[in-house]
Order: sequence, then structure tokens, then C-alpha cells
Amino acid sequence: MLDELTLDAREMEPPEPFEKATAILHHLKPGQYLRILHRRVPYPLFEFCRKMLLLHQVEETATASYEIIIYFPEDADSLHSEGVL
Repeated sequence: MLDELTLDAREMEPPEPFEKATAILHHLKPGQYLRILHRRVPYPLFEFCRKMLLLHQVEETATASYEIIIYFPEDADSLHSEGVL
């Protein structure tokens, strides 16, 4: 079972979501993933993830916000089997 870290950025103003997410991602280890709840798609964060060799998945929720999962490539199979991805 993987460890989930969560960041609810829906009420945050820029650049706070980016700053908090990157602080978490700097300490992220294999076996952990970050779930971000956001009111928009954080495109600058995806470039940061690419440089750290992290993958991401974005899903629009029913409340017109977004759920972003950021994870290590080696955890993809486990995330699929746990129903996260």
C-alpha cells in the first residue's frame, strides 16, 4: 500500500499552491504520492514534475475543480491496482 500525501489548494491564492506542492515533492519518496485538489490545472507544476522525473494524472471532478495525482513511475502499477489511477 502506498502512502498518500494530500494538498488542498482550492482556496489558496498563487503562488502558494505551487510553493507548497514543490516543498512536498522535494521530499517525496518512492512508495508515496501526492494528491492535489485544485480549482485550476497547475501547468507550471507539471514542468517541475518532469524535471524531477515524476508522472502526473489530472482528473476534473464534479465540482468543477481538479484532482492531480503526482507519483514516481515505479509506483504506477501499485497505484492502478489500488484504484488511485
